Amino acid sequence: MLFAQNKTVHRFSVTLTTTSLCLTTASPLTGHPARVYLSILSPGSQPTMRQALDAIASLLTNNECDADTLNWAALTYQHTAAVQAALLEINAPATVKKKMAALRGVLAVAKKLKLMDPEDFEAAVDLPRIKNHPLPRGRALTQTEIKALIEVCTSDTTNQGARDKALIGILRGTGLRRAEVVKLEVRDFDGSTGALEVRQGKGGKDRTVYLPEGAFAERL
Repeated sequence: MLFAQNKTVHRFSVTLTTTSLCLTTASPLTGHPARVYLSILSPGSQPTMRQALDAIASLLTNNECDADTLNWAALTYQHTAAVQAALLEINAPATVKKKMAALRGVLAVAKKLKLMDPEDFEAAVDLPRIKNHPLPRGRALTQTEIKALIEVCTSDTTNQGARDKALIGILRGTGLRRAEVVKLEVRDFDGSTGALEVRQGKGGKDRTVYLPEGAFAERL
């Protein structure tokens, strides 16, 4: 339950009455913000956004209303801010962005239908930015894992084994990006100094890196 009369729910201290948000009379299709909003969407998007609006309406009224029976024009910043905060507790940021986009779309229609004051609309949609929290790509290999990879490459006496061993040495010893390593050519390596010329690296710039002493000594 997000809102209930004379109760504080979760970490929100707002007290709202659900009856004030429920329509007492049916609105015509052309005068209902949610129905108008959904009607201008593509057929493929309508079910998803309808589901989002139903979820928000239910959240606001303790399961008393859906998208058709909620008085969207009565929503204020107090409502929208609490909804966004509650959604972030139970949904991924990308999902919350989608649901809040549906909410903003309905409120924009309510303003165009002159059911909502422009100033009230601006206040209601002036919400904190939703930040994504992407998972890191990959992970750092342990020394044991790196050693095992090198041993596999060493046991492969083909040119491919030698190539893969060299790539592991370069990645481990220089910290080059994957996109930079795959562009390396034999001519970029200076066997007398262990230098590698990185062409068109980050920012389109060329730079020189050096293999560590151990890797260079083994001619990885």
